[in-house]
Amino acid sequence: MADKTKKVKEKPIVAKSIAKPSALDEIWRNYDAVFKDAVTMFKDKSLGFFGLPDDVTITEPLKTETTEIIVKSEFADMTFRMSNRKGMHFESEVALSLEDLFRFCHYHIDLIRMYKCDFTTVIFVKEPHSIASLDYEMLQFKPIIINCGDYNADEILAKMKKQLVAGEALNELEAIYLPLFKSATYSPAELLTESIRLVNAAEMDDEQKLKISALMLVLSKKIVSAEKLESIWIELKMMRIKIFEYVFQKTLEKNMEQIKRIKSLYITDKLTPAEIAEKEQITDETVNEILELLGLIYRKETPNE
Repeated sequence: MADKTKKVKEKPIVAKSIAKPSALDEIWRNYDAVFKDAVTMFKDKSLGFFGLPDDVTITEPLKTETTEIIVKSEFADMTFRMSNRKGMHFESEVALSLEDLFRFCHYHIDLIRMYKCDFTTVIFVKEPHSIASLDYEMLQFKPIIINCGDYNADEILAKMKKQLVAGEALNELEAIYLPLFKSATYSPAELLTESIRLVNAAEMDDEQKLKISALMLVLSKKIVSAEKLESIWIELKMMRIKIFEYVFQKTLEKNMEQIKRIKSLYITDKLTPAEIAEKEQITDETVNEILELLGLIYRKETPNE
């Protein structure tokens, strides 16, 4: 008797395509680390540029990972302890809405609960806003609103270039927020690129340059397309590779010059390894290693006991 059981047609197994990780994923993965190191970027910086008291400076970043509401926000917050022993919390929005104010108020209360001290919330906005505070019978929230459209990016960029030429220190806060400022010449993406290039040409620790650049990219996420951010990050990485290769080549050239001198001192001037070491201000061991590599001396074998 024929088997009348219907055969179930098997569905073909389709391999799921795995999205290629974005170059920006490197920033998001290391985002917390960037902000934890923010003290190296902002410590002792005056906030007078933003219309805040000149005599109040940043002393240390405050951790917010344990705060439930802040952990759920899209990014870690820029939260600091100030020299007046109060706290300061920075936020940025392209266009400020009533819902944004309630959200920032929630953060504000949560921070006061955590640290048991007064806090100032500073919100950077790029577009005009019609509401700047919450005023209810049992709730008042009056943050400092900084309208980035009031700042002339072209003038600030020109000033930063002059500071760089003069060997003066740049204000990292100006550099980071530059893409949010108003410009008659540059787009936000172009301001971001210019700012990153200036920071990377400045006299500061190379690791710090990378952290500041990554922070610039993060804070520009709402005004610069993901594709442009990615291309800038890739360009920045290539710049770092070129810098590393240049430094490595210069180090190699310097070492080769020294090797040639050591060879000449040993063969032509008949100096001993100890005399060469003293003249070159390096160790006897280094001289002996170089002479051995050149085949001019041979390491003596230690006799077996």
